[in-house]
Amino acid sequence: MSSILLRPSCPAEDDPEIGRLLELIAACSGASFVELELEPPGGEARRYRLGRPTPEAHSRSLELRHHRGALRLGGVDRAPDRLADLVAYSLDRILLCLRSSAQVSILRAALDTTTSAVLLFDHDGEVVYANPPADALLSRQTEADVEGGPASERLQPLFTRVWSMVEKVLDGRVTQLPWTSPLVLSDGSVVGCEIMQVGGEAGVNGVAVLALLQPLTTLPSLFLEAFCARHGVSRREQEVIGLLLEGRGTAEMASRLSISEYTVRDHLKRLYRKTGTRSRSELISVVSTARMEPAGGAHRR
Repeated sequence: MSSILLRPSCPAEDDPEIGRLLELIAACSGASFVELELEPPGGEARRYRLGRPTPEAHSRSLELRHHRGALRLGGVDRAPDRLADLVAYSLDRILLCLRSSAQVSILRAALDTTTSAVLLFDHDGEVVYANPPADALLSRQTEADVEGGPASERLQPLFTRVWSMVEKVLDGRVTQLPWTSPLVLSDGSVVGCEIMQVGGEAGVNGVAVLALLQPLTTLPSLFLEAFCARHGVSRREQEVIGLLLEGRGTAEMASRLSISEYTVRDHLKRLYRKTGTRSRSELISVVSTARMEPAGGAHRR
């Protein structure tokens, strides 16, 4: 992934980390002049200097992971033993940190513009990153109830529901990943939730859990028609389902369909009977679960 996101490059000439490394080399070697040369693959070489150049300088090649490098010291009789190895190690770490920082900035900019809510948890279950949609969704639902799964489950705040699943993933109690499920919010809207574990270099302290929350405000018309045909739902009842999935209340549905609120409730009662549900939230959950299952199924533990 890293080679795709960002190719190896050279830091700016006034990079503070490189400047401190030059000062450290000068202090350890006693050199009055220090020069580092870096050349990335397929790029131009860049030199970093400390002190005034001297007529003669000792030159050592540096074994780096991605770059070609050289160290030159002036004002000393000889370079200290193993100095080149230590400089190469330190320089590789600096380059890796700078590259990772740039990658994080790119990824964060991309995540900040997506419509999906993204939450990253560390190995202790603490949130280390939440993009703007996640902030907005959690601020709207933290104090509200959410139904995730069968209607018989106890209602929980959205973050509590997500965090409980993250905790199970971290504890190893959920083995089939990614875990996906629709979450029905108290306002009638539906959120598709997907939780996955990332580890290694991608994780925080070796392991992290990523939660993606995508509002499912509407369903594709072809799917909705197929669902309604399977359950013997009439055209008018299908329109009620569509408005229900958009989070519309009884009065708004009545206004949109030019019918009375009593008629809306009558349509809902028939929908409950045809789909085997008992409430609006349970009906939304059944429809949304059926929508998500073809993409991989809903795994609950």
